Amino acid sequence: MLTQLADRTLLRRQIALLAGAISLAIVGATTIGSALLARGQATDMAQGNLLQVARSVADRLDQDMAERLREIRNVAALEPLQPHWMESTGSLRKVLDRMQETLPDYAWIGFADREGRVRAATGGVLEGANVGQRPWFKNGIRQAAVEDVHFASLLQTLLTPNADGTPFRFVDLAVPIGDASGQVVGVLGVHLSWRWADVVRREVLASRRPDLKEDIVVLDRAGRVLLGPDLGMAPYTAAQLAAGHFIDERADGTRLATATATRGRGDYPGLGWIVVALQPIDTALTGATQLTGLIILLGLGAALIGMVGIRLVAARLSRPLTQLTEAVDRIGRDPNARMTDRVHGSPEVLRLSTSVRSLLRRIGTAEADARHIEAVASSAAHAAEDRVRRLGADLHAMQVLADTDALTGLLNRRAFLPLANDAMSYFKRYRRAICVLMVDIDHFKRVNDLYGHAAGDEVIRQVGRIIGDAIRTTDKVARFGGEEFVVLLRETDLRGATILADRIRQTVADTVFEPEGQCLRATISIGMAEAEQTDEDIDRTIERADRALYEAKSSGRNCVRSFEAATFPSLRAAA
Repeated sequence: MLTQLADRTLLRRQIALLAGAISLAIVGATTIGSALLARGQATDMAQGNLLQVARSVADRLDQDMAERLREIRNVAALEPLQPHWMESTGSLRKVLDRMQETLPDYAWIGFADREGRVRAATGGVLEGANVGQRPWFKNGIRQAAVEDVHFASLLQTLLTPNADGTPFRFVDLAVPIGDASGQVVGVLGVHLSWRWADVVRREVLASRRPDLKEDIVVLDRAGRVLLGPDLGMAPYTAAQLAAGHFIDERADGTRLATATATRGRGDYPGLGWIVVALQPIDTALTGATQLTGLIILLGLGAALIGMVGIRLVAARLSRPLTQLTEAVDRIGRDPNARMTDRVHGSPEVLRLSTSVRSLLRRIGTAEADARHIEAVASSAAHAAEDRVRRLGADLHAMQVLADTDALTGLLNRRAFLPLANDAMSYFKRYRRAICVLMVDIDHFKRVNDLYGHAAGDEVIRQVGRIIGDAIRTTDKVARFGGEEFVVLLRETDLRGATILADRIRQTVADTVFEPEGQCLRATISIGMAEAEQTDEDIDRTIERADRALYEAKSSGRNCVRSFEAATFPSLRAAA
């Protein structure tokens, strides 16, 4: 079917279609590669930006906590306050109230004596209450302490509720208080409202462009949410947080995420909070998506221009063949037409044109000889017989000339195909294996360019001689054109053909060609295929061998490849 379709399709159209398919394949591969590269770069850039946001929040949290700890340490160390820590005059409460006014995020500030009884506090809240069992007091009586985010069980009902109705959460800071002799007399404790962290989060996000749609979540060291949706839950695995960047897949969409931990600052050791910055992946990859679309448009435009240009070039290249075909057909139809004009276009076309003209001259000579023999036949029977024998010899020589490649002395395509089809018929009748080898000289154009066409012809001749010496008398070898040869191996399966093909390939690779005193080396690539019962004719087997040859060329040349159905599924389906 492929052969019939090829026979009905003009050469220039076949070239244009093949070039168009190659162009589209290149565009597709380029587009996919560019899209993956752009997506990767956009992902890396987005993750880098998100990491900066997360680090900015983490640094702010560390900085503010360090400043709060330094503030209460400074207050605890103020000498003017030492006489007032154990007094009950209310002057200490005024100092604490003034401290709370300077920083409203201090939800509660209080001083408790060594027994844990609150002696003074902002607004008088919890004064007289015993806080001796609270973690901040237990740790603060020994040294400066910072306690992680927690709910306020004692203060929940005593402080003004949050406007949004959310419960109070605090970060506790506590330092021991000493008298003039250095004896610890109590603990100064501070409940820092966790709403302060949300203010930091909002300020950082406000400094970013709204169209980036970024978000920030703060987790404790165990991975539970302290600030953000799903409060108290652990939405990310330890592996994701340890990696530093990951993909957050949720029902409401997929987001890029980066994580960084707070590290403390100065005397503040840090509480191990983890800041996670998030951004919808569609938003992060918007630039990459736009770039991919532009690449597709440019690629399709280039492919279209290339197809048009190749179509024009194909028409130009095939025009000499069309002219020669029309001239030969005219001679066959018009008895007055005896010779074609010389057709130019390429060395191959010029050689074909010359061969046709030589053949026509031979035919004209033969016709003249035949007419002369007919005229003198009545008077010279013996001369006529001799002339007939000479005419037969000429015709035989013409037949040999028509069947033989002028350069190598091997069979040409015209003579090879009938022999190959006979072998195919024998194979189908008796099921005796036959194989076809397609042989092509690697980088032959480079040989012509570097050493000249005479050197190239000598390489072709010697390669043909090497192939002919390697095969049996029952096998056939032909030059199919240019630097390409075809070999028909009777009663030989793929295993035997592989051994023979590799021996031929190695012989050529080891040969030093010496055309006109020059020394050069050449290699060949070989494709093989074994005839199958489903093959309509030998062209099917040759076509598979040619596909295997293409695979050998694509695999680096100077190698042997056999046709395999898994490698060429489309051809197997067509067969």
